[in-house]
Amino acid sequence: MTRRQYYNSPPPYEQTPNPSEGTPLLGNASKSRIRTALIAIITASIAIIIFASVFNACNDPLDPDVRDRIRKKWESELRQHEGKVRERVDTEKRWHFEDNERIRLREQWGREVEDHNREVKERQRREEEERLRLNMFWTDLESHTCTSYATRVYTARLVNVPSNYNRRVEACMATPVQIHGAEYTPKWCEDHGPNNIMGHWEVEQQQPDCASYWNWYKDLGCVSPGSGQRRVEHYLENLPEGGDWREFCATTPVNFRGMHFPGAQFCFERKGGIYGHWVFDDERCK
Repeated sequence: MTRRQYYNSPPPYEQTPNPSEGTPLLGNASKSRIRTALIAIITASIAIIIFASVFNACNDPLDPDVRDRIRKKWESELRQHEGKVRERVDTEKRWHFEDNERIRLREQWGREVEDHNREVKERQRREEEERLRLNMFWTDLESHTCTSYATRVYTARLVNVPSNYNRRVEACMATPVQIHGAEYTPKWCEDHGPNNIMGHWEVEQQQPDCASYWNWYKDLGCVSPGSGQRRVEHYLENLPEGGDWREFCATTPVNFRGMHFPGAQFCFERKGGIYGHWVFDDERCK
């Protein structure tokens, strides 16, 4: 029993190896990954070197192909620049031509206006001489109703007009008449035949019978609370018989509160009278 145990026991001098010392530091998988990374880095470096070499070779100014490509590019840019220059020159020429054409037309129009005005003055001079030679004059001057404030209508008939005279209306409009010591040319003319040329005047001077006026000043107060406006009323006096009350109300001037108005802003007819209303700004109505 003792001897069997002796032979089954390990040799006295044989030792079991230490796993930490006999096992490699890196496994097979780690070595494979490192080898793949090194191959990738080397491949990338070679690709960069090849690309740089090719790029430098394609852009080398000493290369005939590179110089030819650059020259063609310059020629294309030069042609584009020359085209823009020609276009700008053509535009400037067109502008210059248009400016000269406008100046020419303006000068031509100026000459035509001068010629027309000269012809008109010459024709008027000849017609005036002809009227004086024919001795045309006004007769049957009559005053009529008042049409607006201080304005009365007058009519007269132009006589001594030849039957074959074909500018009767022009002669009527150019022949003055004296009314209250002042000369007036007609406002319009009516041609009823050689011996019936009627002229019409609206005289605004020395017509006291046509001068209406405002009376009975009345303050109607503010238009509304906070409106900032006040309303006043006047009564129209001395309205000529047969006169248009709306026309006289709108044209009869008035002064009040340091303000001047050429006529009423609003006109009303009530209780047999004519009233004018005015609305104006007033800080006391704010």
